[in-house]
Amino acid sequence: MTISFILNDPAVNDQTAGPQTDDSGDGFTDTDVAYSTLPAAFRTYLETTLGLPSTFPTNVYVATQTNSVTVNATAGSQLSGTTFTDSAGGALDGDDSGLNTVDGKDILLYADGSNTVIGKYDSDGNGSADAIAFVIFKQDVLNAGATSDQVTLSIVTYVPIFHGDSNDPDDAVNLGNTLKLAAGETTTFSFAGAPSGSNLFMMFGDPNSTEIVVIGQDPLNQSEGGNITTKDVLNISQAGSTTSFGVNGNQINPTEGAFITYVHGANTNYLVPNLDQNEADIEANIDFQSLVNANTASFTVNQTNPGIGPVTVKISAFTTAYEPGTGFVDGLTNDTHVDIFSFSLTNVVVKTGNTQYFPTAEIDSDGNLIIKGLSTGDTVQWTTTGTHNRVLIENISDNDGVAGNDNNTFDIGGFSIATPSSASTFVGQQIVIEDDGPTAALTENTAKVLHDETAGVDPNSNDQSGSAPAAFLALGAVLGWAASASAVVTPSSSFGTDLPGSQTLSLDVSAANADSGFDSLDGHNILLNVEGSLIVGRVDGDGNGSVDNTDPVAIAISISQAGILTIAQYIAIAHPDATNPDDVKTMTDSALLAKVHAVDADGDSSDTSLAIGDKVQIRDDGPTITVPFDGDPGTAGIQHETLANTLNASASGAFGYDIGTDAHTALFYSGGGSDFVDVNNSLTGVQISLTGTVDNAQNPNITQAVATLTAETSTSASFDFSFHYDKDPITAGVQDSTAGGTLVFDKNADTYTITLTDVIDGFSFDVLHTAELIAKQPTGNTGHPLIVAEQLTPNGDPDPFFVQFTANSTTNTIGFGFNSTGDGAPVGDTTFNNGGATHDMVTNLHEDWVSATQSTNGVAGDTIQKGEVLTLRFFQENILGDVDPNAAEGGTERLDPTASASGVVVKFDGIGNSEDLVVILDLKDANGNEITRAVNVENSDLIKGNANVPAPYNSEFTLDNNDALLIIEQNDYTVAGETYKIQGLQIMQSANGLTGDAINLNGAVGANGGSSATSNLGAWDTTDNDVLKIVDIGFVQQSSGTIGANLDFGFQIADADGDTTATQHILVDIA
Repeated sequence: MTISFILNDPAVNDQTAGPQTDDSGDGFTDTDVAYSTLPAAFRTYLETTLGLPSTFPTNVYVATQTNSVTVNATAGSQLSGTTFTDSAGGALDGDDSGLNTVDGKDILLYADGSNTVIGKYDSDGNGSADAIAFVIFKQDVLNAGATSDQVTLSIVTYVPIFHGDSNDPDDAVNLGNTLKLAAGETTTFSFAGAPSGSNLFMMFGDPNSTEIVVIGQDPLNQSEGGNITTKDVLNISQAGSTTSFGVNGNQINPTEGAFITYVHGANTNYLVPNLDQNEADIEANIDFQSLVNANTASFTVNQTNPGIGPVTVKISAFTTAYEPGTGFVDGLTNDTHVDIFSFSLTNVVVKTGNTQYFPTAEIDSDGNLIIKGLSTGDTVQWTTTGTHNRVLIENISDNDGVAGNDNNTFDIGGFSIATPSSASTFVGQQIVIEDDGPTAALTENTAKVLHDETAGVDPNSNDQSGSAPAAFLALGAVLGWAASASAVVTPSSSFGTDLPGSQTLSLDVSAANADSGFDSLDGHNILLNVEGSLIVGRVDGDGNGSVDNTDPVAIAISISQAGILTIAQYIAIAHPDATNPDDVKTMTDSALLAKVHAVDADGDSSDTSLAIGDKVQIRDDGPTITVPFDGDPGTAGIQHETLANTLNASASGAFGYDIGTDAHTALFYSGGGSDFVDVNNSLTGVQISLTGTVDNAQNPNITQAVATLTAETSTSASFDFSFHYDKDPITAGVQDSTAGGTLVFDKNADTYTITLTDVIDGFSFDVLHTAELIAKQPTGNTGHPLIVAEQLTPNGDPDPFFVQFTANSTTNTIGFGFNSTGDGAPVGDTTFNNGGATHDMVTNLHEDWVSATQSTNGVAGDTIQKGEVLTLRFFQENILGDVDPNAAEGGTERLDPTASASGVVVKFDGIGNSEDLVVILDLKDANGNEITRAVNVENSDLIKGNANVPAPYNSEFTLDNNDALLIIEQNDYTVAGETYKIQGLQIMQSANGLTGDAINLNGAVGANGGSSATSNLGAWDTTDNDVLKIVDIGFVQQSSGTIGANLDFGFQIADADGDTTATQHILVDIA
């Protein structure tokens, strides 16, 4: 069995006057309560029985701690009580407590009953403990099941107790290992739930606690064979309210008895109520893990027969070895006898008429307990000289010398194991007495000391004029010094009863090399240490976290006994606010301490400190913008800079700043430092920001922009800049190009100069319109020309562009077919690019006349109708002379184009909701490869409504209510890696009897408007009767040149301590 003790909070009496209920840093929380709150009976005991006055405990209070010690019984057991003992478990009869009175007298411990301990001392030196120093009292609070006891401890002191640590005015003493608390418990067993019938054994108890094994005095040894009923068996009786057992029947007859063995760890399968009748007949099922030793046990007679008895019972105690299972019965015969030395009887009066028996008992010469006259309900308890773990209970009524009871029987209805004071623990540490002493205290005031590091005396600070105090000057030349206008702290110590006392004010640091929170301009920590009467902050130049008197002095601080705080400054201090050149830096509050040392009359001392780092403040100086950016100072207002987009173009404007007193050194600049804040530490060199756009509606933003410092001194700073951009506003994706230059600041002249060393090249977007033709042949439609040639670029244009128009139509006998040129007889195939062909064009032998003017483009009129195809080919050469209306074929028809366009735009008139068309594109790539690809144009692919014309086409075309626009761009007819451009095209209003696969046009434009040129093709538009009227055809051209840009250089100026200006901008427009 194991009783557990939990030591909770101790009872702590602080002998300081008044109630103390906090933790003063000694690890103990004081539990003082008023003397008057003690239980009335206890106070009567103190004042009347012991004759103690209440004056001292009323003044210093008493200590009570509820549940100072928790005592828990073993599972399945009940606590039987607690008592105080000495360290060896014996009685307290003058044991030394280890404590002394304040004048050095030993305090001895005496028990007065089980609940009280009195601490006595020899007051007059005559050798007897005649005076009381303290009284300890406990109160047991048992729960309903007596399984747990919450022990409340109280300590009442009557004299000051000696505390040996003169350096600690609140040190604590306790009784340590001089005082123990002992506890006992009882485990009671019920027999309910046991199987009925005759059984070899029974096991009862809690599986988590102590169990018992019950077996007859002379059971069958199953290892020898036989039936258990030939020997002693157990029988359970469940008549009435109590379950009981007997041997060889419901009673224990004379000459019969039962062994009860105390065990632990019984196999729960064979522990009542899980044990069944069959299992209870098998010796091997007597399965447990260990034996339990006890000093005391008891049993209860459930009933006798006759009802008043009497019966005589013999009880013998033993210790046995661990012999479970098939060795259990064998082990009943070789146990060691243990003497019983005491007993108790609980008599239940049972009468029949006037007959009544009172049990008597004695311990025989063998150490066995003999009880005569037991009746129903009687309980017998015994205690052995040593521990025992087995008991034999026998009916010896036939051999007791008492007449008339030789055949009387009894059964057993209850059994208990009791262990009074079986476990103990030291509880002296739960009785704590704390010292009285002075209490140092400081009151923080609102005063601060503010020093402005700008030269001179700032009236809005605590700056002082004149020479600094000598202690400061001894450290070196000061930049300035300041003193608080009034006390920053006021000492307010108390000294208790040990008067008089004194107190001294000083400064301290939170730890050696305390970080002040201040840094030097070059970023090194300023660390604080005590140096004599000063706190000195020195620069940690090597960054090792420690300084000595060889390191430069930055600040020094002192305090007077009047609480005036003074600071001297020796170097400039870094300030973090980049937007405020006059910001105030405050010392880390915890780094600097105001300290008071208080001493009472008996030498107890007390120190306390107060963090006052936030009382020390230093105001900054910083950079300013003296000349704001202006690209044209001669014009009112702030103007952008303008710069020509030509090689080495240069422009200048106004910009200037003053770095202030926190200036950088020449060494700083030569080492790569800059007044300009680096906006991108991941790049080499100091970077300022560069953002902007170019004149490209598709991809306007510049990318990979950098502006890197190349050189800087105290008078100038030079930056190289560059950026990437998309030079082609038409081609899908990004056509990468670069531009760049230099930006130089003249710090003395307050100007800047920007130079363009790499111009912003680009491509221009141009559309050549048939509606804007320069010349044509023939000039009109007279004679119905079979060939029309148009000049769309001026004479002398470096990229001349001419268009040749021809037409074909069907008759009742002549249809359309394909060949590779689009002229002459077809090859006999009506499927586009069939049989391996890659350059099919529509043709037949019925050429028709062409109407190609500034406002019409049609076949045999100003429209394209069913059975008509209009063919266009592009040339660089002047082809106007090829046209001869009087010739049989209308002139010379050229079949091999020499010019190209990246896209085609066709403007229609009179478009409704059903018109669609087929376009064949004659394509040629950069390597000279030629193919044709067909395009299906659905009505939904046509752009309608002037507001819907996308950029940049909206600068070239306008639409009326019934107009529509067809746009075919390079990403509609090419796939990745192809360089095809359009060198000619054919337009039909439907398939006109031809078949094939065609690109399904995506009517959208731009990078996201491409069509699938080689996959997901669709069948040619079916033949229909649509009529198309083309009023303008545009051929999209790109030409090299330059494009404009708008650049924004953004930067901040920073002084040596990191103060920065607001972000400044140099805005440059390049055209």
